[in-house]
Amino acid sequence: MKAKIFVLTLFIISSVFAQSEILFYKDTLGNLSYKEVQKKPFQLLEKQILEPHSNSVYWFKIPKDKSKPESVFRILYERIRKADAYQASHKIKELSNQRFLSYQFSRKADVYIKVAPKLHAYIPVTLNSAAEANIKENKHVLLNGFYYGFAFLVVIYNLFYYFIFKDDAFLYYALFLTSMSFGVFTMDGMLNFFNLNHTVNDVLMILNYIFLAFFSSKFTNNYLFLELYYPKIKRLSYVLGICIVISGVLYLVIDNYYYLLILNLLVFLLLFIYWLCSVLLFRKNMYTKILAIAYIIILFSAIDFFVLKFLGISLININSTNIKIGAFSEMIILSIAVLYRMKTLRDENDVMRKEIVEYSEELSQLKIENEDRTFSRIDQLSLRERQIFDLIVQLKSNKEIATILNVSINTVKFHVKNIYEKLGIRSRKEALSLQKI
Repeated sequence: MKAKIFVLTLFIISSVFAQSEILFYKDTLGNLSYKEVQKKPFQLLEKQILEPHSNSVYWFKIPKDKSKPESVFRILYERIRKADAYQASHKIKELSNQRFLSYQFSRKADVYIKVAPKLHAYIPVTLNSAAEANIKENKHVLLNGFYYGFAFLVVIYNLFYYFIFKDDAFLYYALFLTSMSFGVFTMDGMLNFFNLNHTVNDVLMILNYIFLAFFSSKFTNNYLFLELYYPKIKRLSYVLGICIVISGVLYLVIDNYYYLLILNLLVFLLLFIYWLCSVLLFRKNMYTKILAIAYIIILFSAIDFFVLKFLGISLININSTNIKIGAFSEMIILSIAVLYRMKTLRDENDVMRKEIVEYSEELSQLKIENEDRTFSRIDQLSLRERQIFDLIVQLKSNKEIATILNVSINTVKFHVKNIYEKLGIRSRKEALSLQKI
């Protein structure tokens, strides 16, 4: 119960929004000019604007207040890359080298800011004094440096263990974590520091979606041995993967909101399916339980931010900070889990090897009867069955045989079953009693 309360508490992280100095007006037709909108009835902005995609334009008004210092208005969403700001009939230039679209101005006259969302009307905004805005931004950059530095170390750590232990789970998790961290990096507006144009930003975003889907699939399949439990999941992954690539290409070519929405839905559907597999296998072992729990925070917070807000709704009002908290927790938990999984599998393999050795020592003292019949049975094996039989008597496990022969473990099991039937045996112990030719 305590664990459920803890997860729920992390999940329901909503920010209290109150901007008493910001007013807004929704221009449904999107045809009002700066002078015309000044006559319209603005209302107090009490919460983030969050609506489905439409052709509406949103105007923000910051009333004049000469007692206030220089102020900075920010739109905290990297996908809103263009706006128009006016004060006393003059355009205000946006601040350069900022993570998000920002404007600095005095409070000597009313300021009007026009925003035409390209994708959907999720418009989180802040208004602070210039000094306060500068301090907050420096804190964010400092914390971001810590977060991305930690993510880089975790990636290096997993690559290091991959080269030592030759376990593909470490490699796929490192690549999956790299894609996830780059997605957070993009969402955080960090690419804006490199002055890339919008087309390059979009290409990088789509490529990262594709890599995220691919490496998450490879990692989860390898980590949970899904080919053993759900062999058809691989085919489903291929179908979804093709649809993801097509949606991404269509968005880049046609620049249509709906293709990006479909892309988001497909990517997170794939991630949800793999998480569901871990839930279905929850009782198999401890490292499966860890995966199922570790994925909850980052998966559902990302679904809220990247999918639900596209549709104009939000269940738990997730922001970029909450996503980083979830990703940070997931990095720590899953890195430990991958290492724990490797140790568990090695322990199980050592036990199996020990049992096989003990069986071979017992069987070495037994006399093999009907030698001619045994040789005759062995001659009945096909070339592939003979290869697998020779590896069995060399004390190789099914997984090792699959790796050596470059076939799936299910194929090895099929051949082992046929070998047992042809030789009239029921176990590896009996196989060791037969003379290898």
